[in-house]
Amino acid sequence: MAFFGNKPEPAPVTPRRRSEIITPTDTSEPSLTELEAIVSAGLDSIANVGMALQAIKDRELYRPDFSSWVEYLDVRWKLTMDYAERLIRAGAIVVKLRAAGLPEPTHVSHTRELAKVKPDAVTKVWENTLGEVGTVDNVTAEAIAKHAGKHRKRKARRKAPAAIRLKGKGWTIVLSRKSVDIDPKAILAEAAEQLAQRAAKKAA
Repeated sequence: MAFFGNKPEPAPVTPRRRSEIITPTDTSEPSLTELEAIVSAGLDSIANVGMALQAIKDRELYRPDFSSWVEYLDVRWKLTMDYAERLIRAGAIVVKLRAAGLPEPTHVSHTRELAKVKPDAVTKVWENTLGEVGTVDNVTAEAIAKHAGKHRKRKARRKAPAAIRLKGKGWTIVLSRKSVDIDPKAILAEAAEQLAQRAAKKAA
C-alpha cells in the first residue's frame, strides 16, 4: 500500500444492487465487485489498481449508485480524479515494463517520473535506472530523472492558445486553456462530470 502514501481508508458503502442483479454479457470481463476487490485488496500493485480503475471508468460500472466518476472516486475511495488518473497512467506504464520482463515500480513517484519520458524510451530508462541502483527498493525519482534527460517528452508551449467560444440558444461558453496539450473535449467532459456532481448534491 506504499504507493498510496497516507491516503485515508476507503469509506464503507452499502452493498450495490447493480453488482447483485447484473451479470456481464461478456464473461471474460470482470464484474464491478471483482474490480473493486482488486482496488481494495490489491493495493500493493500499481498496475492492478490502475487497470481496475480504468475498467470501472470505461464501462461506467459506478452507475447507477453514483451519478458521476468524480463522485464515485470521492465517496467510494476518497480519491481525487487527478490522483486516480495518475494511478491509471501508472498502470499502463507498469504493464509495458512487465511485458519487457522487468520488475515493476512500487511507487507512484516512479511512474510519475517515467510518464515524462517518451513512450518508446520508458523501458530503456527504467532498465538503465535499475542497472545503476541495483534493485527496485533503491530506486528514487531522482535516479530515474538522471537517466530520463534526453528522452523527455517535449514540453507544452508556454503561450496559451486562443480561447474557444461556443454558442447556443440562450447560452455562451468561453473555454480557456493553459496549454495546447489539453484536449477541449476532455475539458468539457470533466466539466460535465462536475456539473452532474453538483446537481446530485443539490438533489440530495
